[in-house]
Amino acid sequence: MAMVAGGNANKACAPYDPNNATATNCGAPFPYIGPTAYDRSTGNSNYNALQVSLNGKQQHGLTYLISYTWSKSIDEGCTGWYGVEGCSTQNPYDLRGDRGPAATDLPQIFSAAWVYALPFGKGSAWSSNNRIVNAVVGGWNLNGVLSFSSGIPFDVGTGLDRANTGNYNYGNGYGYERLNVTGPFYPSSKGPDGWFNTSSFQLPPLNTFGNLGRDSLRSDWNKNLDLSIFRQFAFTERFRMEFRFEMFNATNTPVWAVPVTSLENSNFGKVTHAANVPRQLQFGLKLYF
Repeated sequence: MAMVAGGNANKACAPYDPNNATATNCGAPFPYIGPTAYDRSTGNSNYNALQVSLNGKQQHGLTYLISYTWSKSIDEGCTGWYGVEGCSTQNPYDLRGDRGPAATDLPQIFSAAWVYALPFGKGSAWSSNNRIVNAVVGGWNLNGVLSFSSGIPFDVGTGLDRANTGNYNYGNGYGYERLNVTGPFYPSSKGPDGWFNTSSFQLPPLNTFGNLGRDSLRSDWNKNLDLSIFRQFAFTERFRMEFRFEMFNATNTPVWAVPVTSLENSNFGKVTHAANVPRQLQFGLKLYF
């Protein structure tokens, strides 16, 4: 599939000389001007996936939908330079060198949603001979949405122009150039204070690009459970009221955001915030008439 390749597509292919941009912009589409960022329809991408789902409708009071996707999304360069991918193309004259996981690449996605009529009260499996008890415990429904997915792909780099091409920084946290890999990506136990091995990444030698593949690392995997319980109270055929109690991120589990990716930042490799919000509780009343 054709795609937009973003980034600086008019930079030098040799060490950049600001006093003689024409000589160093060899092969540049517009050699009479300096480095310029624009989007081009020259990249390509592909997406392959296995998708399965299980849909159950009103089985013993339970309705559910379970879905799973196993996929791979790959593209070249970055989809636009406006921060869509969160990265920059190192060498626009070699897009294959920037081929890697797309920003939307989430290999594993699982979700399960359900509505369950709790089996309590009159006419249910667990009924009482007491009318008051039946009125209190009967008629409740439990909803839930459980989701898991792989972490977001990212890479690490430097804001320095080590390749000496005259390129410049973008809003991706570092710049256009990735680092060199010298060891394993991750420690034995990663966490907010050290998501990846900072000692495994170094500045590339002068006049060279970094050898780290684009989007080679991943952030924390997403996990979330939302729950709600509700019941409707019928006063007349026309008037009824619904009570709801809802919990978002019911387990209060943090999902760590992408760590700091710039080598020059003092927090390099650390996670400075969560990608989700803490548990939230809310009550609601709705009147139907």
